[in-house]
Amino acid sequence: MKNILLSTIVLVGLCAISNAQSLDTTFGTNGTITHTGIGNYFDATELPDGSVILSGDYETSSVSKAVVTKLKPDGSLDTSFGSGGKYVIDQFSDVNYYEAFSKAILQPDGKLVLLYGAEYDNGIDEETISFRMMRLNSNGSVDNSFLGYSAQNVGEDDYPYGIFRLQSGKILMYGENYIMRFNENGTLDTTYANNGIRNIAFDIDELNIIGSAIYLEDYTGKRLVRLDDESSSNTKTYNLPENSSYYFQGNNIYVHSYVNFSEITKLDFNFDPVSTYGNNGKASFSEYLGYNFVFQSQGSILSRSYITNYDQNGNILSEDLAYRRINPDGTPDSTFGTAGVYKINILKNAPYDYYSDDYVHSNGKLYHLFYDKDWENNNIYLKRSNLPNEILVTENVAVTKEIRIIQNPVRENLILNGNLRNAKIYDMSGKETGISFEGKQTSVERLKTGAYIINAVSDSGKQINMKFIKK
Repeated sequence: MKNILLSTIVLVGLCAISNAQSLDTTFGTNGTITHTGIGNYFDATELPDGSVILSGDYETSSVSKAVVTKLKPDGSLDTSFGSGGKYVIDQFSDVNYYEAFSKAILQPDGKLVLLYGAEYDNGIDEETISFRMMRLNSNGSVDNSFLGYSAQNVGEDDYPYGIFRLQSGKILMYGENYIMRFNENGTLDTTYANNGIRNIAFDIDELNIIGSAIYLEDYTGKRLVRLDDESSSNTKTYNLPENSSYYFQGNNIYVHSYVNFSEITKLDFNFDPVSTYGNNGKASFSEYLGYNFVFQSQGSILSRSYITNYDQNGNILSEDLAYRRINPDGTPDSTFGTAGVYKINILKNAPYDYYSDDYVHSNGKLYHLFYDKDWENNNIYLKRSNLPNEILVTENVAVTKEIRIIQNPVRENLILNGNLRNAKIYDMSGKETGISFEGKQTSVERLKTGAYIINAVSDSGKQINMKFIKK
């Protein structure tokens, strides 16, 4: 029976679960790598070899620069990139200019396309932006064959928000009321729309891509608008709930509403609810999830919130980064951390703020990027956490209609709505727990907190594999 169960697990893509989430103390010095004088705020782009490109800015009260930095897979600075690990633009000596790079876009040949911007703001005159699209070779040198688009001293309504690479290899750039398309060499694609520019009748806040489809957030209308492609006039809309955020992950869209605690709706590319997620596409929770989501590779969600710890006099002692995990099927992972919460404690006297930019690396670990409290130091502090693998087992859709667990997670008694025969309970490694039963229920009181599999046969003779969580 054990071999049968394990073969079933392989078929549905189950990875073994481990309760090993913790700060990785083998990383750097006691779990932290400090990079001095790197910069302030960054977006991360992982490369195929596990290296990470950090693009952002370097700023003090007297200096502003745009910076691209490369880290090796082990988190150390790759000094072969650019000049000593960095590529820097310091175009303006005027302290009223703020210079920065957007998130890097990786091309198949290993080159990096970036949007450089310089914003002038002295607090008196109207803000203006100068920007250009450029490309770096994989070694951090400028690719002069890329004839990137540029504009000088444009107003707030005209500056770009970001860039995307299309499946065709062409590049989209978007701003408040427009989309522009560029050829692979960086020149404006004048065959697109009106000489390369398509005007949009509403205020765009974000643009995302799934396949060839383009998704625009209508900021004023509080909706997502889907176009079949960047040239299409065919639209489909999805009205966003009040007080909500959304995330694009793979071919799906996750909408997080936090009006009544937390509710996550999983949509497919066409805005239709994914019926296998939660209850017909909606997963509801009896507590607030954090507003910041990052995703593991198979769709588990890590939500981040913050908990302030006080002493008896009301003074702040520390801050906790608190993470909860939602399984790919929309159920909370009660085995994650302690009682479903994994915390990273940041002491009050730590040199960095408790806020972090998080990303899940292809090695499966969660990386936390902290910034110096004294922002003029431009130091960054990189930590990483071990994570348990994702639970991908879900009930067979055809069987689900026949046999259901009445209440899941389970505390003392496992209760079903129908009879099972030859039922045995296994842990997630495939090891028998010693619990077997016939009928509709059995005691699971002696089981440790965690996830388990029921392997059984229904009255109709169907093989059944069902997952449950023991609290």
